[in-house]
Amino acid sequence: MIASWKEFFTAVEQMRECQKEYKRTQSLSAGYAAQKCESAVDAVIKQKRAEWAQQSQPELTGVKDGTN
Repeated sequence: MIASWKEFFTAVEQMRECQKEYKRTQSLSAGYAAQKCESAVDAVIKQKRAEWAQQSQPELTGVKDGTN
Protein backbone atom coordinates (compact mmCIF):
# COMPACT_ATOMS: atom_id res chain seq x y z
CA MET A 1 0.00 0.00 0.00
CA ILE A 2 1.25 3.45 -0.91
CA ALA A 3 1.08 5.57 2.24
CA SER A 4 2.90 8.83 1.42
CA TRP A 5 3.48 11.20 -1.46
CA LYS A 6 7.13 10.11 -1.58
CA GLU A 7 6.02 6.49 -2.01
CA PHE A 8 3.51 7.60 -4.65
CA PHE A 9 6.18 9.35 -6.72
CA THR A 10 8.45 6.32 -6.38
CA ALA A 11 5.58 4.10 -7.55
CA VAL A 12 4.99 6.34 -10.57
CA GLU A 13 8.69 6.19 -11.47
CA GLN A 14 8.62 2.40 -11.15
CA MET A 15 5.47 2.24 -13.27
CA ARG A 16 7.13 4.28 -16.02
CA GLU A 17 10.17 1.98 -15.97
CA CYS A 18 7.93 -1.08 -16.24
CA GLN A 19 6.04 0.51 -19.13
CA LYS A 20 9.30 1.28 -20.93
CA GLU A 21 10.52 -2.29 -20.38
CA TYR A 22 7.27 -3.68 -21.77
CA LYS A 23 7.41 -1.40 -24.79
CA ARG A 24 11.01 -2.43 -25.41
CA THR A 25 10.57 -6.20 -24.94
CA GLN A 26 6.85 -6.88 -25.43
CA SER A 27 7.25 -9.77 -22.96
CA LEU A 28 4.29 -11.05 -20.96
CA SER A 29 6.14 -10.74 -17.66
CA ALA A 30 6.99 -7.10 -18.38
CA GLY A 31 3.36 -6.49 -19.35
CA TYR A 32 2.10 -8.00 -16.11
CA ALA A 33 4.60 -5.96 -14.09
CA ALA A 34 3.47 -2.77 -15.83
CA GLN A 35 -0.19 -3.61 -15.18
CA LYS A 36 0.51 -4.29 -11.51
CA CYS A 37 2.29 -0.95 -11.10
CA GLU A 38 -0.45 0.88 -13.00
CA SER A 39 -3.12 -0.67 -10.77
CA ALA A 40 -1.35 0.47 -7.61
CA VAL A 41 -0.97 4.03 -8.90
CA ASP A 42 -4.57 4.11 -10.19
CA ALA A 43 -5.86 2.94 -6.80
CA VAL A 44 -4.12 5.83 -5.02
CA ILE A 45 -5.45 8.33 -7.56
CA LYS A 46 -8.99 6.97 -7.18
CA GLN A 47 -8.76 7.09 -3.38
CA LYS A 48 -7.42 10.67 -3.36
CA ARG A 49 -10.11 11.87 -5.79
CA ALA A 50 -12.78 10.33 -3.56
CA GLU A 51 -11.30 12.05 -0.49
CA TRP A 52 -11.18 15.39 -2.28
CA ALA A 53 -14.73 15.01 -3.58
CA GLN A 54 -15.99 14.23 -0.10
CA GLN A 55 -14.23 17.30 1.30
CA SER A 56 -15.75 19.61 -1.29
CA GLN A 57 -19.28 18.22 -0.91
CA PRO A 58 -21.25 19.14 2.20
CA GLU A 59 -22.92 16.30 4.00
CA LEU A 60 -26.61 15.85 3.32
CA THR A 61 -27.80 16.83 6.79
CA GLY A 62 -30.63 19.14 5.82
CA VAL A 63 -28.89 22.06 7.50
CA LYS A 64 -27.90 24.98 5.28
CA ASP A 65 -25.20 27.36 6.52
CA GLY A 66 -25.94 26.58 10.15
CA THR A 67 -29.67 27.33 9.85
CA ASN A 68 -32.68 25.09 9.25
